[in-house]
Amino acid sequence: MNRVQHPDSATMRKSLLAVADPLPTPGGGQTRARLAGLAAIAAQDLELARLAEAHHDAHAIAAELDHCLVEGALYGVWAASGPIPLTATATASGLHLVGTLPWCSGIGIVDRALVTAGDSLIDVAVSDGEPGDAMMAWASPAFAATGTGSIHFDVDVNRDAQVGESGSYLSRAGFWHGAICVSACWAGGALGLVDLHLARWRRQEPHALARLGSALAWADALTAILDRAASEIDASPTNAVSAQRRARSVRHAVERICTQIIDDLGVGAGPEPLAFDRDIVERTQQLQLYIRQCHGERDTEPIGRDALDHRVNRS
Repeated sequence: MNRVQHPDSATMRKSLLAVADPLPTPGGGQTRARLAGLAAIAAQDLELARLAEAHHDAHAIAAELDHCLVEGALYGVWAASGPIPLTATATASGLHLVGTLPWCSGIGIVDRALVTAGDSLIDVAVSDGEPGDAMMAWASPAFAATGTGSIHFDVDVNRDAQVGESGSYLSRAGFWHGAICVSACWAGGALGLVDLHLARWRRQEPHALARLGSALAWADALTAILDRAASEIDASPTNAVSAQRRARSVRHAVERICTQIIDDLGVGAGPEPLAFDRDIVERTQQLQLYIRQCHGERDTEPIGRDALDHRVNRS
């Protein structure tokens, strides 16, 4: 497997344009193809997948909330909150946005972004904002090519830049379907890591092979989890309650399996690949960073609480 290199934003933009053709919308009967498409991108290039997932998420959001995106534009979805949250204040002609968004991926690469300002989602041109200090503070080599940093806004936008009604971004079932799309990228990253190791495996002693076999078995489990999630989404595309629980469960399971795969391959292959194989080093570091988007106990605690509440209600 030859990993694509992105020495600058222009090259990354060209790569993103190559995978920007629409994927099936979640819940439309072809969710499996959507998840498989994202996982396939991630298996080849996790940095590209990070940006591609957001671009395709923007299109899914716009379709669900009946908003027209700018034709031909590359999009990000910037929804993190920071110390100076982005706010939207009504003006005579539209909205005034002011504040700073952290964790914005695609700076210098994408054209526009759907950004959260309080309960509102706004479609803005990336050129309307100014890169913040976080852009200069990125220390990890992992995802350095994604142009991730903070953006400060102090700009007026037209009222039709608002996407959907206030609060609709988070209340829809598609928000949770999108969360599973992120986990499909995590899974694809792990599958790509397995493929890299498999192509370059040297250790033939039984314990090393057992670890390789374990990683391969977990890779099969990742595919099965995503296939089941896709079937359930297509069977019940608008149920936000079931979508939320499903997304929390799937993201937790995928994160745990990715972590196990990293461990199995690391122990089985020994230190040599992590010392001398640049592709494996980069993929491992990227996957470790990417899966930290998982919310951990903030996702699993509601699952346990809900299960106990239903047990009490049934008794």
